[in-house]
Amino acid sequence: MTGSALPGRARLAPGRLLSWILSAILIGWVVVYNVMRVAGGTPAGVALPSFIIGAVTGLVVLAVGLWVRSRLIASGRIHPVDPEVEIPGPADLSPPQRSALGIAWPAAATAAGVQVVMAVLLFLDWRGTPEFTRATAELIMAGWFIFAGLWMAWEAWNLRDSDAGGLDSVALGALLSTVLAGVAVSREFSPVISVVTVIAAGTAAVIAYWGVHRLTRDRGVPWMAATAGVIAVASLLIPLLTR
Repeated sequence: MTGSALPGRARLAPGRLLSWILSAILIGWVVVYNVMRVAGGTPAGVALPSFIIGAVTGLVVLAVGLWVRSRLIASGRIHPVDPEVEIPGPADLSPPQRSALGIAWPAAATAAGVQVVMAVLLFLDWRGTPEFTRATAELIMAGWFIFAGLWMAWEAWNLRDSDAGGLDSVALGALLSTVLAGVAVSREFSPVISVVTVIAAGTAAVIAYWGVHRLTRDRGVPWMAATAGVIAVASLLIPLLTR
């Protein structure tokens, strides 16, 4: 599935298509994982099957949605805005775009700090668990959150200096952290900081996607920001409501 598979103005920029694909996989994973947990599956037992089933389901739904989108565009019922342009450099930013970065960098910095704390608490919890009951997933999550936290702190510093070149990757990284933190909530790994991480990373993802929209298009609906918001809410509410 690629942007070139869609006719005419229905084509998607590669970066946007990648974001949609990852979002479809993440949403599918969160939904299927929690459905399988409600059905009585163990966390370890449903981890891989839920990812596979959720990813396939999400991609199928995305493919159908893209097909419907292409038909609506071909019939003239919807009119997409022009393709995305590159994120401007620091010297080319307009005052409104600088204001958007003024919102994005604190959100990224907050998410970075929360993720570092999350990583430390996950590791300590893993170390404090009897060896025969330690969850490898908890250690993997700790590794991801320390990496993502330090990397996002670096990007927040760049955003503060009006260098927005990594804003789209911040959005994707924060979205992945949101989903992983949601899984941590479901598995009751350091539950309080897990909930805080879903909120902080989810907020950063929404703001980052909105910032990319402001810097590249600034018209139409910021669909990726809206999608990130849906994923963040689902990542928090589904685990809490299905315990």
